[in-house]
Amino acid sequence: MSEQPEKPPLPPRNEFIHKSALAGAIITPLAMLLPPRKADVRLLVLVGAFSLCTNQLAYEYTGQSIYGRFGSRVGSIFDTGLPEGAKRTQQLLKEQREREAAQRQAQKQSEPEEGKSRLKDIWMGGEGEDWKEKRAEEHKKSFQEGKGMSDIIFEQIADVWSGNWRGKANKDDSSSDDSQGEKKK
Repeated sequence: MSEQPEKPPLPPRNEFIHKSALAGAIITPLAMLLPPRKADVRLLVLVGAFSLCTNQLAYEYTGQSIYGRFGSRVGSIFDTGLPEGAKRTQQLLKEQREREAAQRQAQKQSEPEEGKSRLKDIWMGGEGEDWKEKRAEEHKKSFQEGKGMSDIIFEQIADVWSGNWRGKANKDDSSSDDSQGEKKK
């Protein structure tokens, strides 16, 4: 004798919803038969209400809705799942990538900070760690000379535009080169 598999328990039933779904499943087809019988918004609303009512009744009686059944059947037809061998290969590739990433991370930590220092130098624009104090002193001197904030900003823009953004050392070198070039003429 074959044993019947146990059916999952049915979901709890709300009497108001159950009776409303029963009434809707009976009344909506009758309302569709009333004149005028044409395809319009009224028909779409009635078809939608009938669909929802029958879906609720199917869920209450079987434990699975019509929409859920349809979704599982369509999913089984268009199953995008991979075969077992492909899943295993995918898992092996994922583990290999994780190992390589861990090795690269370990190498980055053991290497000197050359890459980071270059990036930091570019980000900081060639300035040192104490650039804020130097800039504050420059601003203080400029204010004492009678310059305004707009003058300071225009000077900084001119320095960047002319390529002297690396600091005062380049300015001093270029000004001494210019003065020597003028002396030679």
